[in-house]
Amino acid sequence: MTEMKPHTTASQDEYPYWVPDGMDQGEPSIYDNVMTWLRSPRRWKDRNLKRYKNIRYSAQKFRHTLSRFTPHDLRDDFLYMEFIESLQSEIESTDLKQSTLDGYLGYLTGKVLKYGEVKPRIVEEVKTQVTLIKKGLKRREESHRGIEEDEIVEFLRFLDEVCENPETAPNLSRIANPNSSNARSKRTSHHLLLALRAYTYLTLISAGRADSIRRIRISEVNEDFFIREISKMRTDSEEVRTSMPDWVFERVEPYLKYCRENHPDAIFLFSEDENKRGRGTINPKTLQEIKKGAMMNIGMEPTSAGGLYRLHDLRTVWCDWMDKGGASVEQMSVFLGHSSPKVTTKYYFAPKHKERMRNEAWEAGMKELEALLQIRENTDRKIEELYRQLHGIGYFSDGKGGGVYPACWDEDDDMLVRAPGLEPGTP
Repeated sequence: MTEMKPHTTASQDEYPYWVPDGMDQGEPSIYDNVMTWLRSPRRWKDRNLKRYKNIRYSAQKFRHTLSRFTPHDLRDDFLYMEFIESLQSEIESTDLKQSTLDGYLGYLTGKVLKYGEVKPRIVEEVKTQVTLIKKGLKRREESHRGIEEDEIVEFLRFLDEVCENPETAPNLSRIANPNSSNARSKRTSHHLLLALRAYTYLTLISAGRADSIRRIRISEVNEDFFIREISKMRTDSEEVRTSMPDWVFERVEPYLKYCRENHPDAIFLFSEDENKRGRGTINPKTLQEIKKGAMMNIGMEPTSAGGLYRLHDLRTVWCDWMDKGGASVEQMSVFLGHSSPKVTTKYYFAPKHKERMRNEAWEAGMKELEALLQIRENTDRKIEELYRQLHGIGYFSDGKGGGVYPACWDEDDDMLVRAPGLEPGTP
C-alpha cells in the first residue's frame, strides 16, 4: 500500500505558489502574494540582491499581520482597522533599534504592500497610519558610541606590531567567534594580517564605505593614489581618486605584493562583494571576522548599536576632523559621497560637533538673556559686595538714598560729624 503523506498547503511554504482560482485554496494573503512575487523566475537568479532581501526581511518581520489579511480584506472598513491595530501592535512591541525599524517600515509601505497586491489608494492610507504610529512611539534616540581617537591610534599600533611580528599575533577569528572555522589554528596567518592592515589604512585616509574599499582594484593602487568606486544609491558608479601618503603606502604595499604573487588573476584587492571573494583575494567574512577580533583584542567596545564593530564609524570621526579644520557641511557631504548636505547633517554629523554647536548657541543666547534680565542684578550684587568690604574696615557706610559715605558723616543732618576730640575750642 502506498504510504499516505499529509497534505501541505501552499501557505506553509516559504515561497507559496497559488494557482489562480484553484480549487479551495481561497484568496492568498498579502504575505503569500509577496512571497510568490519573490519566487518568480524573473527574480530568482537575482534573489540575493540586497533590494530583494530587504523586501523579504520586511515581509517576514510583519508576517503575523500580513498573513492574516488578504488585499481584498483591506477594502472593508472594519477589517482595515483590524489590520492597522495588528500592525501597530507589532511595531510597538518590537525590540528593533529605531533606524532598523524605519528601514523595515519603509520597505513595507514602499514595496511589500505593493507586491502584496494591495490597492495603491489603500497603501497610501496605511503609509499615513504608519507615520502616526511612529510618532506615537516617542522613543529616545539611541546613542552611537563610535570610535575614539585614542582607540584609532591603539588599533593602528596593534596592526603594525603583529604585521611586523606575526609570531606574536593571536587567533583573531577565535577572539571574534570561538565557533569560527578559522578558530583552530594558534595564530592568524601573516597574509590575513597584512590584508587587515591594508584595508584599515585605506579606510582610514578615505573615510570610504566598506563596499567601496573591498572593491578597490589592484591595478588602481600605487604609491601616488588609489581609486575607489562609490555606487550606493547610484545607477552609475562614481570614481573617486584619493592621494596616497607615503606612510600609508608602506602599510599597503606588502599586501599588494602578496596579491600579485599569490593571486595573479585577481581583480579586486579584497573581495567582489560582502558575500563572496569572487575575483578578489580574501573571503569577506574572514576579513570582517579578523577586524572584529583585532578590535576586541585591544579592549574596544562595539562601535555601533547591536554589538557591531565597524570601521564605517570612521566617517563620523572624519566629520569631526573636517569641522575642526574649518570645512563646511557642503564640503563634508561631497567628501563622504552623500546625495545632499541634509544626509550628512542627519546621519553623519559628528556628535562632538553637534555638542559644540549646541553649547555655543546656548552661550550666545544666555549672553543676551543675562543682558536683558540680570545686568542690574549683577551691578547691585557688586555694589553690595563693595559695601560689605568697606563696612569691614569701619570707615565707610551707606547713607540714605544709597551711595557711599565716610563713617563720620551725620546722616540725619546730612553733614560731617567732627571726630571725637576735635570739637570747637579743643586744642
